[in-house]
Amino acid sequence: EVKSPIKRAATFVYTSARRVKSTYTSVTDWILVLLVRLARTPALQAAVSAIFLASIPALKSLLIISGSDSTKVPPLYFVYDAFSTLGQAQVPVSMLMLSGTATLRYMKGLRKKAIKMTVAEAKGAEGEGDPDTPQGQKNGHQGFSASATTAILLGRTLLMPFVGLGWWWCLNALKLVPDIQGHTPIMQLVILVESAVPTAQNVVMLLLVHGRLEQGESLAQLVLIQMAISVVTFTVSCSFFQWLVIPMA
Repeated sequence: EVKSPIKRAATFVYTSARRVKSTYTSVTDWILVLLVRLARTPALQAAVSAIFLASIPALKSLLIISGSDSTKVPPLYFVYDAFSTLGQAQVPVSMLMLSGTATLRYMKGLRKKAIKMTVAEAKGAEGEGDPDTPQGQKNGHQGFSASATTAILLGRTLLMPFVGLGWWWCLNALKLVPDIQGHTPIMQLVILVESAVPTAQNVVMLLLVHGRLEQGESLAQLVLIQMAISVVTFTVSCSFFQWLVIPMA
């Protein structure tokens, strides 16, 4: 049946509208899921709460000592002091979690290898062949491949400082770094240092909090290697950045 041009145009418009509606629904669902996951992130919850409290002077004055007179203690200062004490323990606790997770993964790997060797020796002694098993079922989750691990390590520890240097140069060329007397060199140094640090420990914690234990274990092992390499790369990068932005007396 040959449709008139008007009917063909109406069909085209109707089909396009349905596609747009379907795409819009998919995008909104994806954004909603992303927002829910972000809302469940402890680090983001703490940052948003801190910004909220610091943005309201009346609430801030109830928690923090303001001014030079330290004898006037706010009524809710004990709450701030308690949370501050807990916050100081975050770094060592994260290091324990990080090293413990990576160590457990390493020990599990050794245990699996020992079991496989024992099974292979037993089958060899009995003259049985190793049954064909898919690689994913045989080894389970193996973490990052050797090429991916090399790319991540080289990219984060060696390539990113150069990316940060280029970003710093662009900000200065566009005059986007505010000129604050006595503070501009420190701001520029912070911009550069951010590009040379290893992957944040919170990334591992977020994977563990959201139940992705295998991925968290793999990333924890990778972050530990990054930190070991960063002992050299971070020192060299920071020394160069300091020489670059802070004038010598």
